[in-house]
Amino acid sequence: MPFYDYECETCKETFEVLQGVNDEPLKKCNKDICPKEKEGGILNKVVTNMNFHLYGSGFYSTDNKRKYLK
Repeated sequence: MPFYDYECETCKETFEVLQGVNDEPLKKCNKDICPKEKEGGILNKVVTNMNFHLYGSGFYSTDNKRKYLK
């Protein structure tokens, strides 16, 4: 399950929430998820960079490639 970043319009605090891909986006801030323990603010989903790592050989120019790929 991925983490999604949200920002509260009231307190301007940004926080992460673990949600399923098919879950509805959060709309209102509440005490359970807000770091400042306020509630009632409108939440906006924040677009962030996604991190991933490529494992295995062949992803870098310094790797040994097969002869037919050269």
